[in-house]
Amino acid sequence: MRFVRRQAAREDGCNMKRIKLEICNGLMAAAITRVLEHTEGFSVIRGASLPADVLLMETAYDPGFTMGECLAKAKLLRSRSPECKVILLCDENSAPELARQVVQAKKDGRIDDFVYSSVSESYLTALLSAL
Repeated sequence: MRFVRRQAAREDGCNMKRIKLEICNGLMAAAITRVLEHTEGFSVIRGASLPADVLLMETAYDPGFTMGECLAKAKLLRSRSPECKVILLCDENSAPELARQVVQAKKDGRIDDFVYSSVSESYLTALLSAL
């Protein structure tokens, strides 16, 4: 009986991964949104109060997206929604020091995973599917 209910939920689209994006680069945000909206199994969440399964957040040197601010948001999110996974996105080529900090945050358990902005669309969707 349980299996039947889960199968029905999938057919209704209720089992889609809800991805919340916090990306400072507008072009990158649009591209990631397009990829996720055109990939089966994902739904992009818009709106601060809506629950998400994954927060994909860019860290950069821009105000509102610094490493400290991103880690503070991650900590707050984990206290409110411990089931939501936190993934940091960064540009390892233009910000290698920031990339090292992201790796350390993963090692310290402050985020669930990270991804570099140079990865392919298929890698990003595979990573999100595996969470």
